[in-house]
Amino acid sequence: MKKVVSILLASVMLLSLCLACTGCGKGGDKQKLTIWINGADSYIAPAENELPQDQWYISQAIKRFEEANPGVEVELIVQADGETAHQTFKADSLAQTAPDIANLWTGQNIYALEDVLLDITSMVPQSDKDNISGWDAVTSPKTGAILGYPTADNQVCYFLFNRQIINDCGLDFDNNPPKTTEEFDAAMQIIKDKGYQPLAQDEGFPWFGCYIGAYWWVSCSTYPTIISDCEGTTKFVDDEGLKKAYSYYKSTFDNGYLNADALTCADSFNKFCQGKVAMMPQESSVVQDAEAALGAENVGLLMPPDLPGSVITGKTIGGPGQCFVISKQTKNPELALKFVQFMDSKDEMLNFLKVQPKVPTRKDITAADLGYAAGSNQAKLVEMSANTIYWVDNSLYPSVSGDFYALLPSVLAGKMTVEEFAAQLDTDVANAK
Repeated sequence: MKKVVSILLASVMLLSLCLACTGCGKGGDKQKLTIWINGADSYIAPAENELPQDQWYISQAIKRFEEANPGVEVELIVQADGETAHQTFKADSLAQTAPDIANLWTGQNIYALEDVLLDITSMVPQSDKDNISGWDAVTSPKTGAILGYPTADNQVCYFLFNRQIINDCGLDFDNNPPKTTEEFDAAMQIIKDKGYQPLAQDEGFPWFGCYIGAYWWVSCSTYPTIISDCEGTTKFVDDEGLKKAYSYYKSTFDNGYLNADALTCADSFNKFCQGKVAMMPQESSVVQDAEAALGAENVGLLMPPDLPGSVITGKTIGGPGQCFVISKQTKNPELALKFVQFMDSKDEMLNFLKVQPKVPTRKDITAADLGYAAGSNQAKLVEMSANTIYWVDNSLYPSVSGDFYALLPSVLAGKMTVEEFAAQLDTDVANAK
């Protein structure tokens, strides 16, 4: 009898302990996620930096996710430098301190991190593949693994132009845009002769070379050749498209069409917004600010003109330049993916686009959904996004991308020939083997 009582007593105590632990789990233990978000050109708008952090869009989105998932806590960590975030993520992964989710740049920037990223190929539903664009930007060319989700911003490159200046020069870019580089040169000469600065950009970092110059390169060489150059199967010095594209890029500086202080200037966009510049190579995030400064009626968008002999015509550089990736180290892979999918859901993307009017990566969000008036610049950007070629600089192998960025300004300045530039990229490929 004592044995039976002892067994019963032990059973009651065990049951009580289990119930107590269950209660603790519901009330106290939380599932936690950490997420890195880039401090610029991402989910934090420049104007939001003037607001308390809890009023930022990303903070509000996290709050909505937590409310929809009781017991989940998401910690936001802002990365000040999006460019170095990749190296930091790699180092933290090796130290076992990486965040669960990171907002990183797409293409080769994440392909180089494949060994520390979660392969989510089998976790991506077909509905997301069908309704979200940009999967090529997050899919490893070596293994075919999907390494992340494209973020909400489908960036598009173009020449931003001051319609008032263009019209004053007797040109009509809306109805008769220059479609070839010969026509573009003729237009820039007219603008220059009228006393205006035709082009301006801060080329200490080669934005023009990436936004437009890279389009001229890929339109002549195509991606298979560029990737073959990166692998060393073919050589950059033999890539006629590269030489043609960046020789023309340099000619805009030599002919005085690009601002003379391009390599040291840091305020080209301000000058454009002050009405001092006719055109500027740009991407979609700045349209709203330009319109606010000059008036929407005075701001237009021009697709890049095509070089003679281009294989690809009538397109431009673009696509999602950023993505969400999940660390292999995460203890909650399903929850991390759930957060990423929440951010890319139609409802949440619409919330984001109310704060930052951009070109959505979701195909089921139209210009009308966003309230963009027909014929407006924002509506045009949505149309242009259907004619983009993915970012060339994001597709270059890490072995060459560093010198691509670092040396293009020297090509523009005439301190290095295009042939010497190409030869250095070949040396980078050889040194990486």
